[in-house]
Amino acid sequence: MTERFALALGLLAVAAPAYGDTPVPRPEAIEVDREAPPPGRAEFGFDGGAPVGAWAASVQLGYVDEPIQLGTPSLTIFPVRRRETVALGGAITLGDRLVADARMPLAHQVGDRLNGLGDDAPLDRWVAGDLALGARIRITDTDVVQTFARFAVTIPTGNDDQFAGEAKWTYASSLIGRLTLRDVVVAANAGILVRGAEVQVGDRVVGDELMGGLGVAVALPPIAGLWCERNPLRVTGELDGELADHSSGVRGASPAEARLGFVGRPIPSLAISVRAGLGLDDQIGSPRFRAMVEIAWQAPEPPHVVPLAAPADDEDED
Repeated sequence: MTERFALALGLLAVAAPAYGDTPVPRPEAIEVDREAPPPGRAEFGFDGGAPVGAWAASVQLGYVDEPIQLGTPSLTIFPVRRRETVALGGAITLGDRLVADARMPLAHQVGDRLNGLGDDAPLDRWVAGDLALGARIRITDTDVVQTFARFAVTIPTGNDDQFAGEAKWTYASSLIGRLTLRDVVVAANAGILVRGAEVQVGDRVVGDELMGGLGVAVALPPIAGLWCERNPLRVTGELDGELADHSSGVRGASPAEARLGFVGRPIPSLAISVRAGLGLDDQIGSPRFRAMVEIAWQAPEPPHVVPLAAPADDEDED
């Protein structure tokens, strides 16, 4: 157990944030929608260590309002005023400790883009986002406490000239802790996000970040005909944010967000979650309002069969 935990810490340390990069002067080459929960969990807006069964497939529907604001003292614009996103994804359990997942978002958006700031090209209405790939490894596991390490990359498949994708790849690694009681689940994660290119956006730089999240899910009392004690409806609350890597003379974007929601299971293999959130600061990626619905089908894990011991041969009696 100690060796596995030390290995996870070592892997996180390898990907320490970089310093001193020259920011790319392309303010549109960022992803303004920061919520990209790993598919198949349907619990929080970050990976809180929730199981996915043998495999899971999910549809995530999102709405975000005013995730970015730019301008001058005499002019304020919203490059993306609102965006509606559908993200398709899936996850699969490999062996006893590894979960791999993939997520691909597509979106419709309206906004000013950079009109009035020297670029009058219109904002594309239909955009694709970056393909996200991730893997989660269980480090320790008891009936109450579980710990994990998560590693994720994004591939620049999105429209990075339309605020719908990063200029280059990104890499993230984090540690996850999960406490599971009868009626309460508490999950937290903390890690780093490294961008292949830092981007200058107004007076801010979108680059490497420390990231973290804290979530709580509390089971509501069972109500006959709606949900039962075995598959309870849970109310969820979470805080999620990033702390930018600050270089001398340059400020980074450090968005933070609070969300409330519900997650339930109409049937054991079907999980449905609804969340709504508000940005807590005036930062790039911190929206005025957000809403998300996720529907995930989770295939149950096959039962663990313990092989029977071969019967011992009877000894011949003289």
